[in-house]
Amino acid sequence: MMKEQVIIQAISISKRGQQNFFQVKLPRDAHKIVGIETGLNVLNVPGYFIPAQELSKLVRRNNLMGVVQLSISEKPDIFYSKEIFEKDINIGAGEIKIIPSPVMMEKKVDQPDGNNFDYFTHWTHGTKREEDPLNICDCSVINGQYKDAIGEYFQTDVSYKVLLYIWIERKANQQQ
Repeated sequence: MMKEQVIIQAISISKRGQQNFFQVKLPRDAHKIVGIETGLNVLNVPGYFIPAQELSKLVRRNNLMGVVQLSISEKPDIFYSKEIFEKDINIGAGEIKIIPSPVMMEKKVDQPDGNNFDYFTHWTHGTKREEDPLNICDCSVINGQYKDAIGEYFQTDVSYKVLLYIWIERKANQQQ
């Protein structure tokens, strides 16, 4: 019998071009890595850095914050690499818009009309995160590297935290 568990690794960035190397030790009974999710929390930005929410009305390039790469100690190759973006500011561009019904307009119902994507606020980090599925068996240590890109782009220090959610499958204790 197997059970899933998540291991959270926080990576703090405070200097432009900063590169962090880290290791995540997996529990001894970890059978395999089943997925990776990422999150981002911007802490302090310079005055001319325009957060993604301010650009949400326009179709623009998303802010690339940096790149994370992971490998396992048992094999030399990188098994996971991902560009981390601040937010998908183009999420509503080109989408089918929902027009309010006449009944809603008559009653002046204060509900989202489908023309504004800012009302999806019930997710903990602004959007529903999905894990990138993986199937990496028999590993004990994950070696990671994260390299800042947004500080290099703006040529200034940007403080933020990248969160790495590592989903593993563990062998359930047979003695229970």
